[in-house]
Amino acid sequence: MSRAARWWLLSDLHLDASDDDPRRPGRELPGFLQREVLAAPGPERHLVFVGDTFELTGFSEDQSLARLKSILDQHVDTFRTLQECAALGVQLHFVCGNHDVELARPSVAASLAELLSPVEPGRVRVHPWFLHVPGVLVAEHGHQHHALHRIPELLRTAVNGTDGLDLPPLAAWHAQPSGSRLSRAGAVARACLASERAERRVRSDAYDVLLQSESRRLALDEDVVRELARLSRFRTVSAVPRTATRMVLAAAGRSIASEQAPAAAGRFARTLEASRSGVAWYISAHTHRALESPLEDCSTRYINTGTWCSDVRGRGPDQSDRRAFPYAMVDVTPAGETSGGLRYWHPTPGS
Repeated sequence: MSRAARWWLLSDLHLDASDDDPRRPGRELPGFLQREVLAAPGPERHLVFVGDTFELTGFSEDQSLARLKSILDQHVDTFRTLQECAALGVQLHFVCGNHDVELARPSVAASLAELLSPVEPGRVRVHPWFLHVPGVLVAEHGHQHHALHRIPELLRTAVNGTDGLDLPPLAAWHAQPSGSRLSRAGAVARACLASERAERRVRSDAYDVLLQSESRRLALDEDVVRELARLSRFRTVSAVPRTATRMVLAAAGRSIASEQAPAAAGRFARTLEASRSGVAWYISAHTHRALESPLEDCSTRYINTGTWCSDVRGRGPDQSDRRAFPYAMVDVTPAGETSGGLRYWHPTPGS
């Protein structure tokens, strides 16, 4: 990295075709963009949405296109301010999460770019797996390391969305909300078997072609990309008991969720470091727990960008203050030195 740059990263807005979240992320985002991003000096600015920006899961291609348009129409101030960001030179990045995986569809990604930056669509980039800035940062949503949300053949979504892909186990459970517990459990069991089969296909020659293409896009060695794709392999024998334990504790009002960086973050960062592709920051989301911490046996620092929606978890100030919105900021000097960390944005009173 040889150019000075500033990166803002936030996640989990869960913008929908309605606007009924009490925290109103769609109403708060334009103020953040105006006062923090557009007002910032500097020759190179990047704004990264680290997944679950939109509610797009479970839709066909035509439905995804229509829904994306309806979401942006509902949040017109956000829509217009993102357009302004792109027009004024801010590079927009959208990393796909488990709630907006359909953004990876070529037609949906192209539509998003056309809507937000019609004059220069290249100002909008969609990343189906993760964003890699050599020597600086990696940003991925994090659902690939959560067994019940993991999509083993994730890169296929950048070819034809989720067409032909089996639902992850947790999505299979929620796909039948009116079904009996027995029928829903059967759907989860079938999804677990499908995930096991998909993990085997990840090692096939056909999927390796997609990994090779992704390695070029990410500017990473092919062997490293293969290893990263297999870091958090789905295994029924470990996923089901762990999930059952969490459900029992949750029913009793307890939680075993950690307030520390997940083990997968350390494995990811150490894999990059071992291949001389280490980064200063590993940034993820998904858990709705805003957090910054060091990673064990690694020089990389971890940030979770939390959530802007009302489903806040963890022990950060956003838990008790509805007007505290977490984000990460990373500055890069012309020499490639980095600084930054987890921040909280507070709208001005009355805004």
